[in-house]
Amino acid sequence: MYFKGMKSPALTLFLLASAAFAANPAPTASFRYSPGAFKGDSTRMLVKVVIPKGWHIQSNAPLDEFLIPTELKAEGEGLGFGKPMFPKPVLEDFPALGGKVALFAGTIEIKVPVGRKNAKAGESLEKAKVVLRYQACNDSQCLPPKEITAKYGE
Repeated sequence: MYFKGMKSPALTLFLLASAAFAANPAPTASFRYSPGAFKGDSTRMLVKVVIPKGWHIQSNAPLDEFLIPTELKAEGEGLGFGKPMFPKPVLEDFPALGGKVALFAGTIEIKVPVGRKNAKAGESLEKAKVVLRYQACNDSQCLPPKEITAKYGE
């Protein structure tokens, strides 16, 4: 494959490899809850994470101590957040990554118990800060860990 005006296949290959490497494997995250879902002083927040095709993120309990677990942290005024409930990870064999890997791929949903400390706290849930820390990998490499902030209602 050549680009118009290019005569060097090596340069073309370099540009294609650079473009592939520059592709952003970052997942997107959003969260939601139903304001009417508070039962007494508690409800559940749902965090949706969409992981780009060809990539996965480590599970919250990776099988290798050198892999970075996925973590979710949330904070909000007048709110208390419980331990996130991650979905069951997928186990796949990646020889380049050392064997079996517990991972999340595609779209996952993380459930987080939420308690309110006062009557107006439910309104502040929309303004909560929800941060996902993850390590993205493909079938041959793992990138350094990153954090993204989930957006409400998307």
